[in-house]
Amino acid sequence: MSPRRQTPLTHEYILLGYLYHTPMHGYDLYKALQGSGSTPLIWSLKQSHLYALLDKMEKEGLLEMNVIPGETRPDRQQYHLSPAGQECFLSWVSSPVEHPRDMRQDFLGRLYFARRLGGDTALRLINQQNQRCQEWQNGMCAQEAAFDEGQDYERLVFRFRILQVQGMLDWLDECRRALAPAEDTP
Repeated sequence: MSPRRQTPLTHEYILLGYLYHTPMHGYDLYKALQGSGSTPLIWSLKQSHLYALLDKMEKEGLLEMNVIPGETRPDRQQYHLSPAGQECFLSWVSSPVEHPRDMRQDFLGRLYFARRLGGDTALRLINQQNQRCQEWQNGMCAQEAAFDEGQDYERLVFRFRILQVQGMLDWLDECRRALAPAEDTP
């Protein structure tokens, strides 16, 4: 068993994000994840895995479930966030990712739901992530500079990583421009 603390995966946070605004049935969550909107570009989830996650999240106290009786159909289970689930989601959606590898799915999930929260939430998240990316890049540049003359391969590996993070920084700048409020023109 790993000594690392278990934290929810991105899919669990995505489910919290959908349930943050409105209670939903499991099948409605599945349709939202599989639909034609933005989220299928990033995540996919089998229906059986979805229901297993909902059950796990309810046991962890992140979700609560109500049974909605059906007169002409079977009873349905409707999920909504518990106070702990709300706190967990808001903490996740407002904080940057800690590793470059988490930008592809985890940060995109945070950004998607930060935009749905409105206000300056998405811009604050982008600015925090930009700062974190600059920290990664500075650290990598320092490591690259410390290599000896014969460590050409190591230098190439770090150059690759540095340029990946530079691409992330460039993309975050695009996001900032796309989400910035339009300036009033006379």
